Amino acid sequence: MAVFTRRNIGRTTRLWSWVALLGAPFFLVMGLLLVSGTGPGAQRPVEMWGAGAAGDAVELLPSGRTTAVWGRAEGDVTGVTCATSRSDGTPVADLVVGAPGDRPGTVEDVGGSGSWTWLATTEGTGAAATVTCSGGGLTEVAVSTDPSRAGTPSFGWVLVAVAPVVFVLGLVARRAGRSRALSS
Repeated sequence: MAVFTRRNIGRTTRLWSWVALLGAPFFLVMGLLLVSGTGPGAQRPVEMWGAGAAGDAVELLPSGRTTAVWGRAEGDVTGVTCATSRSDGTPVADLVVGAPGDRPGTVEDVGGSGSWTWLATTEGTGAAATVTCSGGGLTEVAVSTDPSRAGTPSFGWVLVAVAPVVFVLGLVARRAGRSRALSS
């Protein structure tokens, strides 16, 4: 029994054309969801796990997970400094307070405590147990899990660009499959 017969290649071509024609709209929808931030790459809700007054030590999340540090200030958060320490008070590291990059600058706590502004993350300070932030008109400090995005819009743009290419390839394969079926 020959595997690469004209009939088998024609069947495979027709099947692939259906897969491409049905898959292209799926790629387009998933790409648009990722680009708009409403699909699987959407920002997860943020829940504050611990809070305290500025200058007080706030307990970090257990198990050495990367923790986001948030604050409320009267005005701007420039001039805020944050430092982590072990449970016995031994300093671990000074955190870089600044722009979040790919993380949200301001979030609403799903627990209902209101709006919080990004301060820093404890990434790379696994031995830390508490964080202390002060200065810059800071009034409150809170911690949550790191809300880094699950996905990025750039992959969404790739899917949006690939969708028409897959659709056209499906049309070409469908036409090639028909011409083979007609010539048989």
